[in-house]
Amino acid sequence: MAQCSHVVIVLHGFGDECTWSNWIKVVEPLYKVGCSLIVLDLPGFGRSSGRDTIQSSWKQNGPEIYVAILSSFGINKPISVLAECGGAATSIRAINRYPRWFQDRHHLFNNSVTGDFGDSYPGEFEQKLVKYNIHILVTWKVDIDHPTFCVAYKRWDKNRKSGFKNLRLVDLPQTAYRTDWVKVNNIARLTSKNKAFFYVNTPEREKLIIHAISPNAKL
Repeated sequence: MAQCSHVVIVLHGFGDECTWSNWIKVVEPLYKVGCSLIVLDLPGFGRSSGRDTIQSSWKQNGPEIYVAILSSFGINKPISVLAECGGAATSIRAINRYPRWFQDRHHLFNNSVTGDFGDSYPGEFEQKLVKYNIHILVTWKVDIDHPTFCVAYKRWDKNRKSGFKNLRLVDLPQTAYRTDWVKVNNIARLTSKNKAFFYVNTPEREKLIIHAISPNAKL
């Protein structure tokens, strides 16, 4: 079984997906292929300390908060990221501002909704992906609105149509995963009382996640 020699940071989103519990069903499969995982509640989310999730500091200072968290774990080499929605958006801005933390790694972002890539000029984010050999798979649960209205989706789709190799967009069917609730005491501030929201993946999607993070892993 191939070993994944790098650390994987697992991040939640900012809506219903506001706690580490979202990804509990994929932590074990990644661990089994040798990944070292850090599953976080970002400051102000879940049961972590910090202000409420409704705060402008995440948009303004998210990359700095992100890097401070990595430093606090004593991580001194590039990482991979598995992230949802707002956690993915924060990761995008962090990659653009601090690409060396993510170089020579593969990452997976699901429903990465963001209009702010941290670009100083058009295409800066994509240029850094190439320069630092960063590869991203963006998966998107199929819906009606995002292809028409979402700035992020349009940018991912433009890269897909151009054949840009460092970034791929995959539209997931509704059957790719479902959501469920698990009863856990005091897991999150904004979920239903004593319950947490998580994804239930199909075996096919678990394989997609594993190969997106660690392409050489043998299942």
